[in-house]
Amino acid sequence: MEIAPPAFTSGMKFPEGIGRFTISKDKHEFLPSGYLAIEETNDGGGDNCGLYWEIGREENLPMVCLWQHEGSLLIPEFRDFTSFLEWFEKGDGSAGPTMNLNDDDFFIPLMNKGKVLTKNGRMEEAIEKLERSVSLFGEYSESWYLLSENYYKTGQKEKGDSALINSISSNFFFGLPAKKAIDRFNELQTSGTFQNHPMVKKGTNWIKGSDFATPISVDYDLMLEIIQDLLDSGDFRTGMLMSQNYGMLMSRETEDITRRYNFEPSKWFEQFSVKLFSIYPERIY
Repeated sequence: MEIAPPAFTSGMKFPEGIGRFTISKDKHEFLPSGYLAIEETNDGGGDNCGLYWEIGREENLPMVCLWQHEGSLLIPEFRDFTSFLEWFEKGDGSAGPTMNLNDDDFFIPLMNKGKVLTKNGRMEEAIEKLERSVSLFGEYSESWYLLSENYYKTGQKEKGDSALINSISSNFFFGLPAKKAIDRFNELQTSGTFQNHPMVKKGTNWIKGSDFATPISVDYDLMLEIIQDLLDSGDFRTGMLMSQNYGMLMSRETEDITRRYNFEPSKWFEQFSVKLFSIYPERIY
């Protein structure tokens, strides 16, 4: 489905100059909500670059990400549309732009700085960089987990628990939570301020870290209950993120499992999109 930018009626904010490109939404592949491919970057094998809006931040300008269809993975290679345009106009076939490691307005360099500061024992400085990172983009599991580690190291348990939960409920299209994050999360499920949080109170191990071939395993019945509890509690953003994560994981499952849960990707994603739009009317894609 091709989309003409000048005719958009949604509240999603598009970057200046996008009209020179053809953007589209592929209905035949399970893609994250809010991702629109830039057709001129299609490599012929299913990979492309595209615009992505974080859920609930449709009024902000989108990131430009690389979509790797084989792994169902979004890679945030571009700081913004301007950096994408500079890379595109070079036309040299490079894999991605050179990243400015001192860029404090792009969440990836901030996260990497936080990682280095953590290794050097400079936790307070790491927290500053990582808090800035998650404020710029809040759907990336690794940055939330690094922040939680630093909160714990500085005695801020409640903040650490909150950041750790955000690490588990981040957008799986940007990478699954690491096993160490999942293992630490499962330790939360016995006590503490968040013991009645919908993601915590279902008991231990509804999500487990596994091996490389199967990075995580999930009890889908409990995950569906958690999603409903999140929505019932009014935490719509987390509920819809987790719902999309459920759909992504299920789209990779065996036929036996998808049949058991009556899951058909295109139909499920269409229903999910309708639900998401009812909560965030500006997000129509």
